[in-house]
Amino acid sequence: MKLSLSTHLIPLVLCATLLGCDNEGTDRSTTVPTDPNVSISTELATALDERFLLQIKKTMDVIESQKLWQGYDYKSVPQYFIRRENGKPVTAFVINPQTTIDNAQQLGKNESQGLNVLQYEGSMNSANDKLKAGNDAYDYDFTIDGKGYYIQSYSQDDVDILDPIITSSFSLAVHEVFHAYQGKNFKNNPNYEQLAFNKFSQYPLNNELLSLQLMLMDTLKGFPVNAISQAEAKIALRKYYVIVHEMLKRDPTAHSGFQTGLIYKHGLGQELYEGSALYIDKMASRNVLEVAKDSKFIFQIPYEMDKVSNGYATLKAQKDVIDYFAFQVFYYTGANAIWLLSQTGYDLKQLEGGIYPYDAAKGYLKMSEVEEMNLLAEMKQSTQWTQAQAAALRYNSL
Repeated sequence: MKLSLSTHLIPLVLCATLLGCDNEGTDRSTTVPTDPNVSISTELATALDERFLLQIKKTMDVIESQKLWQGYDYKSVPQYFIRRENGKPVTAFVINPQTTIDNAQQLGKNESQGLNVLQYEGSMNSANDKLKAGNDAYDYDFTIDGKGYYIQSYSQDDVDILDPIITSSFSLAVHEVFHAYQGKNFKNNPNYEQLAFNKFSQYPLNNELLSLQLMLMDTLKGFPVNAISQAEAKIALRKYYVIVHEMLKRDPTAHSGFQTGLIYKHGLGQELYEGSALYIDKMASRNVLEVAKDSKFIFQIPYEMDKVSNGYATLKAQKDVIDYFAFQVFYYTGANAIWLLSQTGYDLKQLEGGIYPYDAAKGYLKMSEVEEMNLLAEMKQSTQWTQAQAAALRYNSL
């Protein structure tokens, strides 16, 4: 797959394709108290740069005003963005400079979009070289004047977004910087164990488990929505919990209790660590981009992923099935579970203790065994289950 933000990639595919999401920290020391709204007008940024800076500013405002994640202070994070044209760096901007940087120019109020932002090209080529040596899109702890910055490239294709499933530069930034936040603030669940990319074939994907996963996707595919009652969120969360609980009971890799199996150790761990990052970037995108205002965490049609649509099919071969259902799907189901938890009134800050969304739902819902069995039986009597079984059989036959 071509490593380009302009291709039809969602944040999770980017993280998977670009060698995984990095949990390295970025220095967040106090920024230099420069006035971002200096009265002097400047002509340092193009219209494209200004659109990008506005997207970043709106993202910061959404994270803060909607209290998407207590403690995640994206508005204060030092960042260095390099604009490319035809793959080559042409200019660069520092947001939240931490020192007085020589040869940097402050953007005036007419261009800054309310940000503390400098045009600074002195480290542009070295930053671009670091990106090229890595995943070519983003990196952490790039040093400018002795201080660390998150760095990322951007171009017109990932600023002027026409399709909500294309990853925007600002959503990639808020997603990846959240991983840096996780690295400093999240505890690891003691059972967490991420499978290496070349070990995904070990993940259990028999027909029954794949059917359950597909029914879960179909159950969650309509979220998030603009308005949902606490009672409605709780109903959906109960279905999430019951389906995942059944998957855990059927995990053939669990040798001494479900917590020893790959579904719990790997899958549900990904739901927490990658699902929470996707939750942040998707909620930001819905508020920043008009084209994404109604976008969902799951954009595929769960039972038709082997069908060609607009010249493309998500699942074409068995490797696609393994890569998707042993890794990618957990971004979506995790983000959904976290969003539903938030809508029930659950304090997402608790997840920083290494609590998986599944375990959070279990503790919050306190369903009896009889309630679990009855709800699962009800779901398995629906056409939803029949369709899930048929799709799973097709996918596993690719």
